[in-house]
Amino acid sequence: MTRRTSILFSLAALAALVVLAACGGGGPTSPSSPEGVVLHGSLAGGASALSGASSMAVVTVTVREDPAITTTVGADGSFTLRGLPEGSFTLVFTNERGGVIGTLRFSEVQPNQEITITVRVSSSGVTLVDERRNGIGHGDIEIEGKVTAVLVLSLKGDSSFMIAGYTVVARPGQTAIRKGNSSRTVADVTVGQKVHVKGVWLPVLTGSLQAQQVLAHEIKLQGGTTQPGGGNGGGGGGQSQCVAAGATAQVEGIITAKGGSDITVFQQGKGDYLCLVDGGTRIRKGNTTYAFADLQTGWRVHVSGDGLGNTGGVCQVHAEEIKVQQN
Repeated sequence: MTRRTSILFSLAALAALVVLAACGGGGPTSPSSPEGVVLHGSLAGGASALSGASSMAVVTVTVREDPAITTTVGADGSFTLRGLPEGSFTLVFTNERGGVIGTLRFSEVQPNQEITITVRVSSSGVTLVDERRNGIGHGDIEIEGKVTAVLVLSLKGDSSFMIAGYTVVARPGQTAIRKGNSSRTVADVTVGQKVHVKGVWLPVLTGSLQAQQVLAHEIKLQGGTTQPGGGNGGGGGGQSQCVAAGATAQVEGIITAKGGSDITVFQQGKGDYLCLVDGGTRIRKGNTTYAFADLQTGWRVHVSGDGLGNTGGVCQVHAEEIKVQQN
């Protein structure tokens, strides 16, 4: 090989390395420091959600803060960003022409936190559909409702239960189970038992179609056992748990009906609540603000407000805030 040929080959190799570094090898570009904050994202509806507009055949996600971190949404509609800054950051979504589709801002980001989001991207903007955080700081969740199924029962390993629509894991050495001041075991967590769970989201396994699970730090048994549809206001829409007028109300459950300025929320073990909504009611999910018109039956929500008592056989609540938990 001549000296001239060798030089040309070296220049070509160097150019290929530069292009590879700029493209990130098909993945996100990130600083060489430890991963730090990691964000896993996916598109609602998968990559097919982009097929409606040719200018959105390719969507790029960039962190606005310095240093900028960029990745491209994959063919399956997923994307990952690593080494994100603590505190806060803003994601900027752009189409293949470089036009900004929309932005999402995240605050109160803790060190080494893992954030999992689902977004809806269209030619009109970007909407945060779901957000979950694991690791230091966020990721905490509280669930109150009835045990509807015992999925796995083990005195030595992980047990799992279906509680108020969530898969809850009880782990030896990490999960405390009690009733009042007395300790209990997983054998006491039975179908129909009303419980209050405090825990954290478990990471979603890559490629798993299973819903994200909750690792319980505490399972508190409440009252006696009730069977679905019977006694204690469970399942039949009864109102044994109506909030007194003027008392603070916390209602969590599924929207079963929607009126012109109200929603009916069914909370397991407690029955139906008619939640009245006005111009002062805040409706949001994570950092995204919703309008009353956006609410739909079948969505899981948490309503905070004031009790209005039992009117015409219906327990009514004035909603000050509605947090969308699942849609």
